[in-house]
Amino acid sequence: MPAPDHAALHALYSEHNGWLKNWLRARLGNASDAADLAQDTFIRVLTARNAQTIREPRSYLGAIAHALMVDKFRRKALEQAYLAALATRPERVAESPEARLLILETLVA
Repeated sequence: MPAPDHAALHALYSEHNGWLKNWLRARLGNASDAADLAQDTFIRVLTARNAQTIREPRSYLGAIAHALMVDKFRRKALEQAYLAALATRPERVAESPEARLLILETLVA
């Protein structure tokens, strides 16, 4: 993997970070989530093998950010389904220490 061109990456970030955060905010309706996903997008760019050969930066950043949004929505839906499933389960009841001792004595006998 070639060493990243820090000047090119800095220029990419400086020129497009504001645009990307606004683009994400318009789709997410939330500035903090937009900032998080913009940061994650630039981390992906930083670790990409082809970061120095980006011809259409906004298209490239938008595609990465879109994939990250899809992942975020899928995780959120999965988490909500899991929490809903947990909510339908009966509350777990713990036996009192006396009842546990009685059960253990019965099993040992």
